[in-house]
Amino acid sequence: MRSRSADRCRTDRRRRLGGLAVAAVLLAACTSADREPAARQAGPDERPGGGALLLASTDNGDAAIDGASGALVAGGPGTVATPDGATMFRATQVGRRTVVTTLDARTGRTVASTPLRGDPGLAIASVTGRAIALVEPAPGVRAGSLPGLPVPRAWTPIVVADPSGATPPARFRLDGNYEPEAFSLDDGRLFLIQYLPAEAPAVYRVTVLDLATGDVSPVTGRFKTPPERMPGVRLGQVYDPVTAQMYTLYSNQPGAYAEGYEHAGGASHDWPEETFVHVLNLRKGWAYCAGVPEAMWGGTAREQSLVPSPDGRWLYIVDAGEGMVAVMDTRTLEIARSGHVDLGGDSDVRTSLAVSPDGETLFVAAGATPGTVSAIATADLTTVDSWPSPLPASGLGLSLDGSGLYVAGGGRIALLDLVTGESRTTVPTPVLEPIVSLDPLPGPLAEVVADVDLAG
Repeated sequence: MRSRSADRCRTDRRRRLGGLAVAAVLLAACTSADREPAARQAGPDERPGGGALLLASTDNGDAAIDGASGALVAGGPGTVATPDGATMFRATQVGRRTVVTTLDARTGRTVASTPLRGDPGLAIASVTGRAIALVEPAPGVRAGSLPGLPVPRAWTPIVVADPSGATPPARFRLDGNYEPEAFSLDDGRLFLIQYLPAEAPAVYRVTVLDLATGDVSPVTGRFKTPPERMPGVRLGQVYDPVTAQMYTLYSNQPGAYAEGYEHAGGASHDWPEETFVHVLNLRKGWAYCAGVPEAMWGGTAREQSLVPSPDGRWLYIVDAGEGMVAVMDTRTLEIARSGHVDLGGDSDVRTSLAVSPDGETLFVAAGATPGTVSAIATADLTTVDSWPSPLPASGLGLSLDGSGLYVAGGGRIALLDLVTGESRTTVPTPVLEPIVSLDPLPGPLAEVVADVDLAG
């Protein structure tokens, strides 16, 4: 029986663009100290096995972590990484200015530092890393606060800046209530979530800001269909660089902010419950709502998660509470196959996913603490192996060679051997926020950064 917990509003971001939860305006401004943390050279004895570098996403920022020692290389509260994890951005309020710092995620070194007037909070970074979007807080809202609900506002000031400082920032004062979602691949457009009504948010739609003209227009469907307005909450989000598509798992059930909202079909509670994948193509600029099996409708953000295959051909959607896996064809955006598997589902533990480099195995961590890690064959959706999880998993990530699985949870990171099922090593990490995803980054790790606390 599915648990109807109230945890629909949490965000599970993998390869994140810094997208913000529809049920929560995460204007994450930096709260880190103005002084950059000192970097020191790490010797081989400090990094057994070469020190794989991991991009860790949390609900409060991104971080680069040495997978062998757990040491924090770069990142902090409000830090936003590019999807490939190579570059990170951090915004710090200094008096009446905001200083945007660009960091090399592999070394923790400062690449650039660009001052901006005002106190906008860092929202998202573009795929290229050449553009960032910042939003000034609504009146009476502190920059960096997490109100948990869309903030009523009649107009929205947005700053789009070149983090290198080579070109001056562009400032937009948009009539209405908007939240940055993603940049187009060419950095010429900024996709936005628009909340309606602006000063009493109840529903949303996807719009796009032309950065050259300043014009805002609705995003049409894949087949040029008109955009829809609906209530809903975001259950999870993932960006796939192969297809240049952002996949967001939504439940169309209205959040608390939509109580009493009247629409063409009646009161807000009359909306038929449905879960779907919202697909946003950052190359062509269309949006599409793709359905998922009805058995998955009504799941929570802890029960459900999604991840693309390494070649971008498939999107795996997992509902641990229902014990179900669905496979979406990313070309047709239809469910190609689905099946029930025993995942030991428990709505009190976040469901975490990873896919093997060859795309043949889907790894799922779910169940009662510390839970189980299941290996599922993607060809027929059968369970081929399972192991006790070494930690109460909140995030998973495959090692680059595919022989080990990183498991994050409870302030620790473990490396699970996929042959024996035993933990090769478990190390503490100073990243105190729950890690919701881990992505291994290729390339050598040369330095580590000490004394940085993600809870700061």
